[in-house]
Amino acid sequence: MNIEEIVKVLESGELVISPTDTVYGIMGDALNKESIRLVYEVKHRDYKKPLILLMNSIDMIKDYTLDISDKEMDLMKKFYPGCMTLLLKRNTKVDGMICNNGEYVGVRIPDNKDLLSIIDKLGRPVFSTSCNISGNDVVRSVDEIDEEITSKIKYIYDGGYIDSVSSTVVRIDNGEVVILREGSLSDEIKNYF
Repeated sequence: MNIEEIVKVLESGELVISPTDTVYGIMGDALNKESIRLVYEVKHRDYKKPLILLMNSIDMIKDYTLDISDKEMDLMKKFYPGCMTLLLKRNTKVDGMICNNGEYVGVRIPDNKDLLSIIDKLGRPVFSTSCNISGNDVVRSVDEIDEEITSKIKYIYDGGYIDSVSSTVVRIDNGEVVILREGSLSDEIKNYF
């Protein structure tokens, strides 16, 4: 993986495909509106379906969110980096297009050193979404990626076959942990409190 090249591609507003710690994902600069539009176009994705933000630290998460509760902080300290996507209140740095103009945005610190290096060198979050036409199966290898997608992607990193697992999507609601999408950490998260 050429991290320097990937960062240049992201800075130019183009999209990248790479394995994450969950599935193959399409990523772009989370602060670039044209990149955000492009990923929705490439995937034929409904703008009502949010993207998630990949960040490299809890400090970076604090820079893009508001009012993190003690319970949310506990979850992040326990399960990051890892396969948990946590919904937090976004601040004005997060473009509404990422989350259908909702109050919350999904954030994750991936358990992938290369991705963390990319985010670190970029200096800001990347958005991520599974590397498939919306509604189709998730992609476990580069060979499975639809040509309609690959034709519009500037940089594709082939990390081989990955045994994909979806992240557990969580929100704290009135102090209670709510699992919005089951994933590999669901039981651990439920049993944590």
